[in-house]
Amino acid sequence: MNCPKCRAKMAEMTIEGVDLDFCSGCKGLWFDKDEMAFMTEMTADFPNPQAARTVGKLTPFLCPRCQGKLEEILFAPPNQVLLDRCLSCHGVWLDKGELAKVEEIAAGFDNPRSKILRAAQQLTAKGYSLMGVRATDLPD
Repeated sequence: MNCPKCRAKMAEMTIEGVDLDFCSGCKGLWFDKDEMAFMTEMTADFPNPQAARTVGKLTPFLCPRCQGKLEEILFAPPNQVLLDRCLSCHGVWLDKGELAKVEEIAAGFDNPRSKILRAAQQLTAKGYSLMGVRATDLPD
C-alpha cells in the first residue's frame, strides 16, 4: 500500500491489536474504518460525524486502501483539526502531527490514557519519531 500524500510504500505494524499503516516518508498514519475509534477508546472514528461533514471538502488525494476519494473533514467540531477520510471505505488518514491533536481532543471525550498514546510509545520503541516528539518525552 502506498502513502496517499508522498506515494512512498507504507509499512504495516500491529500496535494494541490493530494493524496500522505507517509512512516513514511523511510520517502519516492510515487507520481503516473504526480503528481510530478503537485506538482512542471512543465509540466512533469521529465523535460527531454530522457536524464534521458540514465542512467536508474533496482533496486531490486517493485512499491508499481502495483508491476512493479522500475528503477533508473536522475531527470533532468546533476543534479545527482537519483529517482526511475516504468517502468509500471510511478509513482515516492522519498527517504528521495530527496524531497528538487527535489524542488531546479524544482525551476530553473519554479515558485520557487512551491506546493512541501507547501506540505512539510503541512506534518510538520501534525507532519511529512522530510529530518530532519521542514517546519518552510524553507525560505519564
